[in-house]
Amino acid sequence: MLAKGVSKYHKTTLLQQYSNVKFCPLSKNGTGEFYGKYFFWEFDAKPTVLSKTYKVLIIFHIDNYSPDVFVLNKDIWEVSKSKSIPHLYDHKKIRLCLYYPSYNEWNTNMPLCNTIVSWTYLWLYFYEEWLYSNKWKGGGIHPESSKEEENENIKNTPKQLIIEQRKKKKQDSVKNIINEIYLKRKSIYMQNENSNG
Repeated sequence: MLAKGVSKYHKTTLLQQYSNVKFCPLSKNGTGEFYGKYFFWEFDAKPTVLSKTYKVLIIFHIDNYSPDVFVLNKDIWEVSKSKSIPHLYDHKKIRLCLYYPSYNEWNTNMPLCNTIVSWTYLWLYFYEEWLYSNKWKGGGIHPESSKEEENENIKNTPKQLIIEQRKKKKQDSVKNIINEIYLKRKSIYMQNENSNG
């Protein structure tokens, strides 16, 4: 048994994570690009033989704790406009909530294929069940930001505030990169959908 906080996984580089999704049996039907500090991988996922096929986009930046996972299909976006889909971080972009970060269920050393990609299939399976039953049967907890976290900066010293401002600037830069990739891939997907259908 491992001591608390010790991972059974070895340090995993971003390039290894990219290779992991590229050769993963669940996502090897996709395409992507590696840019050194981040990568994206886009693949088709079909949670059951009776399911529709979903276009999934994973974007992982080295300065972000975890990858962002989006579903690009237009029909799921249409559902989100009329119903509040459970376990999403962003209802406009259909950014999936796959695990509860406070429980340390995932860390950057865990292979994406065994975790994030597999959990995406599970999320899609429970999403389809939810469409039918209107009950989320996938369990889990969806984190909400608390007022204490939002007001924490008020107690900080000037030095801590400068560090927090730098950290926020870096996070904003990462969010901008992720948003640019998302918008570009979504646009390409929608153009292909419109020309095929």
